[in-house]
Amino acid sequence: MTDILLTFYCALIDQDGIADALRSVTHAPLHLREEQVLGRDFQDARPAEQVRGALRRAAIDLIVETQEREALVTAVANARRGHPVRWHSSTIGARGRIL
Repeated sequence: MTDILLTFYCALIDQDGIADALRSVTHAPLHLREEQVLGRDFQDARPAEQVRGALRRAAIDLIVETQEREALVTAVANARRGHPVRWHSSTIGARGRIL
């Protein structure tokens, strides 16, 4: 099976609800981090973020098998949240654990 890195980008306030939704579907570890996004794509921005030109978001990463992606995206789509969520996936070429 092919592993993918699946990343969801959401509003900080929605982070816990989305993490709970993901945890209900998978046992894969979730990696959560806060990010500041700079740019001109304001479709998801609040008015204050538009003025600053910076969005505060949370990123949630997990590595899963490719066939799990659809169920995880569906879980996030159905999660209680107040803001849009963006996502992408990338194929994992290699990974390991160093002791």
